[in-house]
Amino acid sequence: MKAYATRRPVLFAALGVLLMAALLLGAGALRARALLMETLGSDVAQDEQEEYVSSFTLRAEMVSSQMDTRIRGWLSIAPGEEVAVQSPHGRLAGWVYPPVQGGEDAPWALVLHGGLGTDHMQVQDVACMLSLAGYRVLTPDLYGHGGSDGNLCALGVAEAQDVRAWVDWILAEDMGARIVLLGFDEGAMAALLAACDGLPEAVKAVAADSVYRSAEERARELLSSLHSRAGETDMLLLSAAYRAAFGVELESGDLIGRIAQVNLPLLFVHGTGDEDVPAWHSEDLAETIGAELLYIEGASHGMARFVDHEAYEDALLSFFEEALAR
Repeated sequence: MKAYATRRPVLFAALGVLLMAALLLGAGALRARALLMETLGSDVAQDEQEEYVSSFTLRAEMVSSQMDTRIRGWLSIAPGEEVAVQSPHGRLAGWVYPPVQGGEDAPWALVLHGGLGTDHMQVQDVACMLSLAGYRVLTPDLYGHGGSDGNLCALGVAEAQDVRAWVDWILAEDMGARIVLLGFDEGAMAALLAACDGLPEAVKAVAADSVYRSAEERARELLSSLHSRAGETDMLLLSAAYRAAFGVELESGDLIGRIAQVNLPLLFVHGTGDEDVPAWHSEDLAETIGAELLYIEGASHGMARFVDHEAYEDALLSFFEEALAR
């Protein structure tokens, strides 16, 4: 009894330490989840998109207005068909548009929209351009966007698996398909990482518009924009919550080194006026691996095609045509 009495304070101390550790772990988990939802949650207002639109040049506004008329005419003869695929993350929605010219052997273009606050409608003008040029176009909603499952933006890392799911869907529909990929922002990162992980030979080329160099760096920027004092601890918690949510690491490793191993033609497009993701992100990726790089002078984030539509369309279609001809 006496020995027990002497051990009792030690036991109480140990229990206190365990209780404190449990409380800290619980608080850390709650904080990690809160950071994930605040930083990458899809319940984001359209403020960012409106800011981009308000920063258009006059020329971009004119091209955008002309594009609306073009899209309405195109949809009257090439209406889209809603489709769906099951990915590791849930049900994903997409829309397929037929080629305006060309037959059953028309190549496929898988076009992936950007990040928070967007869906497949963001790239409907691109779908129009490619459909008119003879492509069968698929524009999915990324996970956590539009009609797809989920409520989180995954910054392109987890969505790389979804890109593969859509490529497999295309090949199930058309065994002889020839496929090109075009992604914007988050969609561009997803396309590049999918290519790094390995895609079927049916995929002939990847174009990345306004891509960032690292998903981890992008997450840090988004976190800092919400929490000016966010430090390494918050970043570690965010990374842990991301891993728990998606089963993959937020950091995709040495992206330049991985992309250098991709045996596909790559095209990077970026606006020199991009203040959200500066043009040096694409420059670092493209020049280091010797890929093609198109700058559009003065274009803000994801708006290169509106600032100089002719140069953008010529470069993109030429790039895809050369890749498909190989």
